[in-house]
Amino acid sequence: MKKLTNSATSLNQLLLTAFCLLIMMITGASDGARGVFLPLFADVFDLTETGANIIIMISYIGNVIFLIIGGCLIDRIKKKTFLFIMMCIWMSSLCCYILTENYIVLLVCMIFSMGASTMISTSVNLITPMLFMSPALFTNFFNFTQGIGISGMQKFGGKMADSGLSHQGVPADLKSWHIVNIVLIVLAIVAVNLLIFSRFPEDKNSSSEKKENSFKTVFKNPASIIMIFICGLYYVSEHGIQNVLTSYGSEYLGFTVEKASMFLSLFFGGITIGRLAFAPIVQKMGVMRSMTVFLSSASVLYIAGIFLEKEGIWLLCLSGLAFSVIWPTNILMISSFFTHSTSGAAVGLITAVATLFDVLFYAFFGRITEAVGYGISIKILPVSMAMLWICFFILRSRNKIKST
Repeated sequence: MKKLTNSATSLNQLLLTAFCLLIMMITGASDGARGVFLPLFADVFDLTETGANIIIMISYIGNVIFLIIGGCLIDRIKKKTFLFIMMCIWMSSLCCYILTENYIVLLVCMIFSMGASTMISTSVNLITPMLFMSPALFTNFFNFTQGIGISGMQKFGGKMADSGLSHQGVPADLKSWHIVNIVLIVLAIVAVNLLIFSRFPEDKNSSSEKKENSFKTVFKNPASIIMIFICGLYYVSEHGIQNVLTSYGSEYLGFTVEKASMFLSLFFGGITIGRLAFAPIVQKMGVMRSMTVFLSSASVLYIAGIFLEKEGIWLLCLSGLAFSVIWPTNILMISSFFTHSTSGAAVGLITAVATLFDVLFYAFFGRITEAVGYGISIKILPVSMAMLWICFFILRSRNKIKST
């Protein structure tokens, strides 16, 4: 780990590390709760597939808003201040979840909670090179803790959501949803205190470098467009499983909600374990070679797992191991195509525009499912994965990394 300043202490380094670990875990749990509790929301608010998918779609609209605004601000204000603001917005939304049981309020809060949560985890990925000498290693390690939050929520949140469903004349309720958010707020308060008492190294860019940090500069890079497609198709592929597998497994494959969420937790458990196990390999292999190996492996397992339906569910779960390092390594890949002073804006803009893929997917997925059923609509996901693989190899063959 680098010394943050000449007077930086081991205690300060410990506080920063603990903050990154904890905040990635709880934002992961927060994001994971959305898909796990979707069947419960549908039951409580009596939603159609389209109505349920609006919840997911609106949360990704929040991601677009926050990533665009956040990408513009993160290189212009202190990182610590920026993270504090995002955490306050996120925690306020969780409080609203606890205090209300209204569908419209849920939609509005999804914009702020998911948007702020995504910006927080993206910020941690961006500041990691400032804090550590081996960014690929530590980026994957911090995303490993995020995977713990996601898979833990899918395992235990699935049971809680299942218990809240209506059965034998007992109406559905959101008590389990409230409990989950109370726990997240308590942990978030701990994270805020770690942030407050830590000191961040801040970039000392020249004024000319600051002027360079604009969205116009980002789009001058010819790699930007293909990277938007890579991020967007990745979102559809991974987020599709995260948000749809529980409903797909329980409504089409014949599993209970609890068992379907168990398979989902195995998929993200693979992502979690892989980020810890493969982080040293990624550091040794480098960004592009790692993306080649892991993306190719993930594509084969994922596509086969979905097309084989119930018989392929274990292949789909296994693909989580290969998925594990793709996203954090992808963030490093995006940053490597830009100068240090523009990397924050680049990641923010590219991932924000790419989030429109999620918005469009959930705008139509519910309607498609209602029209033709999950058996056909779910096939959008492996097609998306195949296109992701193609786009990456186009990027690899036609563009060269500008900076490292």
